[in-house]
Amino acid sequence: MKFLNSILILSALSMNAVRGDVKYFNKCIHDGDFAITFDDGPHLEYTEKVLDVLDEFNVKATFFVNGRNCVDITENSTAQKLLKREFESGHVIGSHTFSHPLNGITQLSDEQLESELTNLNNALYDIIGVKPNFFRPPLGEYNERNLKVIEKSGIKANILWNLDSEDWDVNYNATQQYIDALEGKDASSNSFISLNHDIQKVTALTNLKIVIPYIKSLGYNLVTMDKCTGIPPYQDGKDYTKDRSGNDKPSTSEETKTRGGDTIVTENPTQNLNVNPTPNPDSNQTPAPTPAGTETNTTTTTTPEADLSTDGAFTVKASFWMSSALLAVVSYLFL
Repeated sequence: MKFLNSILILSALSMNAVRGDVKYFNKCIHDGDFAITFDDGPHLEYTEKVLDVLDEFNVKATFFVNGRNCVDITENSTAQKLLKREFESGHVIGSHTFSHPLNGITQLSDEQLESELTNLNNALYDIIGVKPNFFRPPLGEYNERNLKVIEKSGIKANILWNLDSEDWDVNYNATQQYIDALEGKDASSNSFISLNHDIQKVTALTNLKIVIPYIKSLGYNLVTMDKCTGIPPYQDGKDYTKDRSGNDKPSTSEETKTRGGDTIVTENPTQNLNVNPTPNPDSNQTPAPTPAGTETNTTTTTTPEADLSTDGAFTVKASFWMSSALLAVVSYLFL
């Protein structure tokens, strides 16, 4: 028994020493914090309107961006200006892959996923001078093999959510999703990460203006993902959200920068996050919080990312290559 206990202890120590950690969050680590997040942008029409609303309410949010979903950020100057505005305004920018693969990342080879992450990292570095620490997988799906590649790209945390606005779906009222999720949830004992899309008309023109003051009225503190998780937003480890004036931010001029160096976890297996150029028709639902100035969801994408009910944050161990070495140690102890 003593020998077996020694083997178990050795196994645990060995594996913990060599595995990289990609942390997972679906809510903030401090009760009372509320992180509003957006996926799939930038969008040439709606992202700017979202930023205007955030400015109006003096709220900082987190944007999980793509390199080529609505627009190619490597070629479109308007998209680049939107990304610079997000960054320089104190919002946090995270990775949502370069092209937003139709079937998510679990169907990609390691090489394809590495390309998706590296291409977006490099594009963002060229535009705003940083590479993101936060990643949100398209469709909300990933597996253990994906985590190894994600870690290799420099990502420190996988970010999901526990409040889904369903702003992509005309069958849901985005505002009512917030009302229902927050009902009876006191800020003293709850925290949230909400999922929205800055490519959606209902979010840009209606829902944010209603839910931001509603969230504040419940006593929640609206935060960016670095404050939500306790992890620096970018791979250089600096906190660019401290100086709202932009004085602590790297230059975002056009100068050339030098670049540095299978169980599926699923939120909703029917998701499809690629942009659909045909908008769905408006519906006649009325959001619950206010009787006027509202509209229901209109969409330029099909994005059924869903709610995750697991509490807290935990660490997903992303590497298992030391198993052979461990077996060698065990064999030696037996001999």
